[in-house]
Amino acid sequence: MTFAFRSLTRGRSSHRLALVLVVALAAEALLLAVVWFSRDRGIAGLAKREQAAVDAAKQETINIQTYRLKSFDQDFSNALAGMTQDKATEWHAREKDLKAGITRLNQDGVATVSGAGLESSRGGTAVVLVSSDSQRVDRTTSKSTTFAQNRFQVTMQLVGGKWLMSNLEAVSLS
Repeated sequence: MTFAFRSLTRGRSSHRLALVLVVALAAEALLLAVVWFSRDRGIAGLAKREQAAVDAAKQETINIQTYRLKSFDQDFSNALAGMTQDKATEWHAREKDLKAGITRLNQDGVATVSGAGLESSRGGTAVVLVSSDSQRVDRTTSKSTTFAQNRFQVTMQLVGGKWLMSNLEAVSLS
């Protein structure tokens, strides 16, 4: 009788294991479907207006960290175009020092965004958290080196139908 009971118990265990595997596979298939159908559509659950604020914050985060000597004037203009008037005035004061720095170092600065999320949105103001990597590119060798992994809290203002950066704060990882 003991043998029959053990056999019966093993059968139940294998049925349970099979059930757990089926449930796990179904959950994974559901997760893959959600990821597949939501890709390139922005952050799930955001209204179009909020997604537009996140997209603008991501682009402006790239613009304020990407400066190449050969296209410095255009790069700087791109950064200014994504800012409110007050922020652009403040940023413009950095232009000469920034250009002198990339000239002296013989390096260009390039940024990529690795993630972003909406922290809050109220009326014409959105606060977006953006993580980015900053690379220095040696103009002689074209060697690229990541020198900073940045986390920013970017405040965006809706001005004339366009989301513009009005404030930028570094966020500590600790």
